[in-house]
Amino acid sequence: MTAYRYRRIWFLLGWAMVVTVVVLSLIPLDVDLGNNRDKLAHFAAYGGLSFWFGMLIDGRGRELRVAAAFALLGVALEFLQGLTDYRTFEIADMIANATGAALGWGLAQTPLRNVLDWMERLIAAVSRGRGP
Repeated sequence: MTAYRYRRIWFLLGWAMVVTVVVLSLIPLDVDLGNNRDKLAHFAAYGGLSFWFGMLIDGRGRELRVAAAFALLGVALEFLQGLTDYRTFEIADMIANATGAALGWGLAQTPLRNVLDWMERLIAAVSRGRGP
């Protein structure tokens, strides 16, 4: 398991992203994301979530289960949106969510998974440079 010095902070930021996605999915929004630009937003949000938690959780099987859980979250939120009178249910959004989650999992299998390690090294270097 990767031993991050700021592991709690990274998890807190990750869960804050999850809460943000859930809230933004369920509140009334008056944003023009026509021409299917909303699909790109879905893809990026779920890809980001899957990648973020993929960096924090060790083991491809666990990471894959996390990505699948995010894809299922996207499905659930679409059904909940369909129950409102101000949001719409779209299968294409579910596909964008699942595709993003899959890509995030895939990125977590590459050297990009070291982003948090690189960030922690940068934080340490900046902290040392400040002096007492």
